[in-house]
Amino acid sequence: MLTQFIRQILFIIILTSPAWVFSDYDLRYSSIRSNMDVIFNYHIEQKSYNPLIVKRSFKIFIEQFDGEKGYLLKGEVKNYLELSDRDVELAIKNYSKDKFDQYLALTALFEKAVERNRKIRDQIKKELLAQESFLKEEIIESSDYSKTEAELKQKLKSRYIRILQIKERRSGERLSVEKKEKVLALLEKKIRRMESFYLKVDEKGGPLSQELSEHYTCLHILKAVTKSLDSHSSYYSREEAAELKAALKKQFHGIGIVLRENEDGVYVADLIANSPASLSKKVEIGDYLVGIDGINIQECSFDEVLSLLRGEEGSFVELKVKKPSHQTALVKVKREKIVLNEDRVSYTFEPYADGIIGKIILPGFYDNGEGVSAERDLREAIKELKSKGPIYGLVIDLRDNSGGFLTQAVKVAGLFISKGVIVISKYSDGEVRYMRDIDGRLYYQGPLVLLTSKASASAAEIVAQALQDYGVALVVGDERTYGKGSMQYQTVTEDNPSVYFKVTVGRYYTISGRSTQIEGVKADLVVPTIYSPYNIGEKYLEYPLSHDQLNLDQLGEKVDQKIMQKKYLPTLEIKQTPWRQMLPVLAENSKKRLSKNPDFQLFLKKIKGEEIKGKKGSAAEIDFVKLDLQMKEAVNIVKDMIILSPQYAKKS
Repeated sequence: MLTQFIRQILFIIILTSPAWVFSDYDLRYSSIRSNMDVIFNYHIEQKSYNPLIVKRSFKIFIEQFDGEKGYLLKGEVKNYLELSDRDVELAIKNYSKDKFDQYLALTALFEKAVERNRKIRDQIKKELLAQESFLKEEIIESSDYSKTEAELKQKLKSRYIRILQIKERRSGERLSVEKKEKVLALLEKKIRRMESFYLKVDEKGGPLSQELSEHYTCLHILKAVTKSLDSHSSYYSREEAAELKAALKKQFHGIGIVLRENEDGVYVADLIANSPASLSKKVEIGDYLVGIDGINIQECSFDEVLSLLRGEEGSFVELKVKKPSHQTALVKVKREKIVLNEDRVSYTFEPYADGIIGKIILPGFYDNGEGVSAERDLREAIKELKSKGPIYGLVIDLRDNSGGFLTQAVKVAGLFISKGVIVISKYSDGEVRYMRDIDGRLYYQGPLVLLTSKASASAAEIVAQALQDYGVALVVGDERTYGKGSMQYQTVTEDNPSVYFKVTVGRYYTISGRSTQIEGVKADLVVPTIYSPYNIGEKYLEYPLSHDQLNLDQLGEKVDQKIMQKKYLPTLEIKQTPWRQMLPVLAENSKKRLSKNPDFQLFLKKIKGEEIKGKKGSAAEIDFVKLDLQMKEAVNIVKDMIILSPQYAKKS
């Protein structure tokens, strides 16, 4: 969304150098329908470009360009947001002929809006340069489309003032004219970079080829139509696919630097641990990048800098960097495979009796196919914890786990049960698949708490619901998790696919027949997290799938229900294990503890938006992240589980 970039000072990009070189811009109007046919074929519900998809896609097409309503006027978009039946029929007819006249008309409107905004921004720049200070400036901004150009100008000016206010507060003094010029020039540069995807010129004003212009228009159409299917289906550019692949695989090819751009240039904001750049000891955080392979990058766009850094694995790149001391240095770095160790399993522990209580953070369900996976890392973490002493209890933190590979979720859940179905998948054609734990070994049995939040989603919810259903773990955290109970097929991690997309192909259920869709996993013991007051979850997204439940009658006529229930579905009810039987006592103990905990009571005030004061009456903020009150209470619950069930308080 273009106007989102006006609000930001800095943009963080992890410089990867994937095996792909992004030089093929081959999308054509004639290829849109064939690409969508593949996606429609996979989708669980939507199978064609129908009236519902038409209306959604035009809305999304506009939002992709102007999601923050900082370009278009209300009168310009009204007819597109309220399409008549005739316009819908025309769009469907044109689509069947590979014609996209209405989308192209919108694209022409976008171009005019960009030109208008550039003139308005020039006016705003002159006014802001003449203004001495911005701290007392009141910002009034509407969330709707502006009715007039005057309203639009005021909205844009307010956004610029907000940025300058931040700069002024950070510096503690009024900004000089030179500083303001640099800030505004950087913002303009970033905005024009994004605008270039909608114009027939690049960010420097040079003309785009007809092929490149058509490619970008087709990409925007494909993104809009695919996103119209449901809240999780997406179409990706090659660049986006590379970033997503690195996140899922936890590896990429490159030199391992994180760059940011400010008023003074492009600088090294971070170094990935054990990457070629980090190991060279010659590239440091704070260095400014001034040259790449002998090319002066002072006048290069950020995209051009990225392009210069990309290359094949094993090749070298020479960087010219300027140190904080203003001295320059030449550094030759080899592009290599980098495994991302951040956002992988980590653990700590605290003493208990003659052993420990383990605390494991599981941030995602990743698998690079070459030995790096969430399940393997979790097994190793449990093994390492056992080396510290008997494990009397375990907390697995899923609060910021937004999912990942379904197969990894099954394997992770399988570490804590000896047999049985973990998840049941049902597809649009009625096919039902059962994913079981086939390992048969238990890597830990004893008091187990899964710490969740409203941000825990997808594969994290599969694990939480499955272990809750089997009764081997208690779920602690926000009242519910995110509520994503659908599965996606994606081509992002495939080798050299022709297109990159993610599409919703089915729903999943755990052994209780429950679907987490919309409703999420209900906590056994509610301990609010920082996410608690926010509208986070599937039900707040546009176009989510509806919630449903699964019972044996839905599994098909060919399924012998008695055999199925005996062999695969041990119960269609949550198992009432000793952990679940002690829930009333655990809940009462937790409630009493939290009510008497002054820090937690202050935390509750904070998330409710109430004014809080420190213990000494000061207005200083308390670092609730560092305190991690939720983890402390999860450990206390584990201790209660141990005390209430002495037979489990044994070496694990």
